[in-house]
Amino acid sequence: MPGAIVGVFGKQRSGKTLFAYKMCKAFIREAYYNDEQLRCYTNIYTKEPEFTYISSISQIPLDLDPKIVFIDEIYNGCDAQDYRLLKEISIFVNTIGKQNCLFLFTSIDASMVYNRIRKQMSAAVFVRGEKNKICYRMFNMDSGASRDFEIEKTPEFFDDVLYDTNFIPVVFDWSMKEWDKKLKQYYAAYYNL
Repeated sequence: MPGAIVGVFGKQRSGKTLFAYKMCKAFIREAYYNDEQLRCYTNIYTKEPEFTYISSISQIPLDLDPKIVFIDEIYNGCDAQDYRLLKEISIFVNTIGKQNCLFLFTSIDASMVYNRIRKQMSAAVFVRGEKNKICYRMFNMDSGASRDFEIEKTPEFFDDVLYDTNFIPVVFDWSMKEWDKKLKQYYAAYYNL
C-alpha cells in the first residue's frame, strides 16, 4: 500500500467519490480487523471518526504511521494547467511511499490532473453512472490488466455511506511552506539533523 496512487475518473454524479470513499472504508475496516489503526485524511465531509477533514497539505501529518490521503476533485487546487504550483505538488507526491501513505484522488478527466501524479498511478478506475447501476473499469497501470464490474444502486448499497454527498470541496491548498517546517522537524526527530 505505501506509495500507491489510485485515480478515479468520471463525470459529475457518476459515483467516483462513492467508489473512492468505499475503498477507504474497506482499507480502514481491514486494518481494524488486523488490530491496526489506519487514518484517512480527506477533503470530503463526514463525521466518521477514522476520517479527518483537511483543506490543505499542511494538515496531513508527516510521520511514518500508515495513512490514506483522499482528495476529491483534485483539480481544485492541483490543476494540470497551473504550472506555478507543480513543483510544490511534486515534493508531496514523490514522498508518499516514504510517508507510508496510500493516495487516492478523483477527477472528471485524467487530463485535468498534473502529469507527475498520473505517471505514478498504480491503478486507474473509470466510472460511469446509469439510472439503476454504476459501471466501473479498473486498470492496473503496471500490468495493463483491466477488470469491469457493475454495482446495482440498491438502498442497501448506500446504507454505510455517511459522507455528505452535496458537500462541495474548497480549493485544496498545496502550498508547501508549512510542510517544509514539518520536514525540518521530521529530519530533527529521525535523523538528528
